[in-house]
Amino acid sequence: MNEFAGKDKREFFRYAYNKPMEYNSLDTIKSGKFASKLVSAMSKNLSASGILFTTGALNAPAIASLLVLNLDYRTASICKEIEKRALILDNKLVGRVVRIEDNGDDTLGIGVAFVTKSDPLAKDIKNIESLIK
Repeated sequence: MNEFAGKDKREFFRYAYNKPMEYNSLDTIKSGKFASKLVSAMSKNLSASGILFTTGALNAPAIASLLVLNLDYRTASICKEIEKRALILDNKLVGRVVRIEDNGDDTLGIGVAFVTKSDPLAKDIKNIESLIK
């Protein structure tokens, strides 16, 4: 029998966090260009390791794409935990899309894991920091 059956396997507790936000998709690290214009979304929950937000199906980022997230995470009670772990550029969080769920109402739930400061990808992302200011 699976000892984790029915248990949440997350390392970090998720907090309800329903606030407007915006994001850009990064095309590639090498080109350093945004693949999308600034897109509006609504956050749903937040943890030290990631965020879940909803956006219109037409604006959805692709799975595994990199996003630059513009949200007011500093008002969250876990602000210090986020700042300790996550890569932050010009007050924006950087993350990778790890899950996309159809909400059944022309919106999608987008699960994003924050890129950590220790992630090898962080060095490449920092090289394009001037593009997201």
